[in-house]
Amino acid sequence: MFGRVLFPTDFSAYSDAVLACLPDLRTAGLREVVLLSVIRPSDVPLPETINRESLDFWRWCLGEKLNVAKMALEGKGLRVLTRIEYGNPAERIVRVAIEERVALIVLGAQGATAAKELLIGSTAYEVIRRATLPVLVEKFEVIRELGHGKCRQMCENIFQRVLHPTDWSECADAAFQVVKRFKAVGTKEVIVLHIQDERVMIKRSTEQLAEFDRNDMERLEALCRTLRMYGLSAKPMLRHGIPFRETIKVADEIEASLIVLGSHGRSAVREMLAGSTFENVVRLCRQPVLVIRPPKS
Repeated sequence: MFGRVLFPTDFSAYSDAVLACLPDLRTAGLREVVLLSVIRPSDVPLPETINRESLDFWRWCLGEKLNVAKMALEGKGLRVLTRIEYGNPAERIVRVAIEERVALIVLGAQGATAAKELLIGSTAYEVIRRATLPVLVEKFEVIRELGHGKCRQMCENIFQRVLHPTDWSECADAAFQVVKRFKAVGTKEVIVLHIQDERVMIKRSTEQLAEFDRNDMERLEALCRTLRMYGLSAKPMLRHGIPFRETIKVADEIEASLIVLGSHGRSAVREMLAGSTFENVVRLCRQPVLVIRPPKS
């Protein structure tokens, strides 16, 4: 499914933790990794003039670090290609992903205890907004020991129990089409979740609410039947509340190993800036998130 992936790294503790997780994606077909490091213009301004030597030094330093990471992955049986780019990190990551024809971009982010690590405007979230292919956001818990922080991995058996929230949109359907193929990656159970937004339903009568629930449960059951046809164990779940809060709550309750979401991408920048369900789930949940864009987005 994900035979060739792009992993952008800045050699931080989070990046090192993602690097250690990459071999676990072999269950999803991973065979080759493109390791990318991007030099920001703020680090080396005017590289074509007075700072040419500085740029060359940066390239040499990053090349050495990439080679160390390359050897670590090759020791796990993976093929590895390295690239160093100069420019806006998000733009370069997306461009390299297209040029290298990867099936997935893998990014790292700290979990709910440090939501600031994945705010709108950051490189990670900008990549999610711009990318036209799936993006896997790995999550980590930071453990403080004697004043130092360590990243605890949360990527083992990532495809085992999948939570797929749906709002019946084209974006959600794109994510569902990916989830249908998860038997091959070892998924044991898929929970298909729909949340009635209490802010919208507050003015509905009891009879209307009951009718909405019946219709939505029928749609959830239909999705689950489809997943069972693909050999997956599937369970429908209907909840009421604030969508992003309920999604995060359910993910914790069922001990989901992965959340698979659809994204509107750049067409929903205004909604994202206001704090959409999608953005809040990606930013605040403890679980890894696989973000899928519809083909025509």
